Amino acid sequence: METYNGHVRTPQDAIILFEACRLGVLPRVQRRLSEKERQQIRSGSVFVWDEREAGMRRWTDGKSWSASRVSGSFLTYREMEGKRGGNGFPTSQPPDGLMKQSFSITTNSGQHLHLISYYARSQPTQAPLKQPSNDPTLRHIRPAKGMYPE
Repeated sequence: METYNGHVRTPQDAIILFEACRLGVLPRVQRRLSEKERQQIRSGSVFVWDEREAGMRRWTDGKSWSASRVSGSFLTYREMEGKRGGNGFPTSQPPDGLMKQSFSITTNSGQHLHLISYYARSQPTQAPLKQPSNDPTLRHIRPAKGMYPE
């Protein structure tokens, strides 16, 4: 169950999605994904959850990822081919491998919110993903003053 489908480019995009979830416009993830749901993750999949509400602090998707890199306000990971446990060396990278980015924030009311988004490394054949800050369906979302730290 995705929260949103698009590309989260900026912290402002993430906060728009957090606020849309708070207002009930978009759904938050309530539990860990099932195996079937994990297999449906694709470029554009975005998931938002509240630590207490979902009862989870860490996201698991069953994929193998590189070490994290800091990219602005996000942690970014590159998908590795195959499962963990092999010889530790990635085999040839598929050009359509996914990137995963993570963004977390603690609201001024003490909520621990997390966002995970996935996007294809190369998207020449795919239509560009919409960005929350440019999405007409989220145009009315204005983050509550004082809710999210700068």
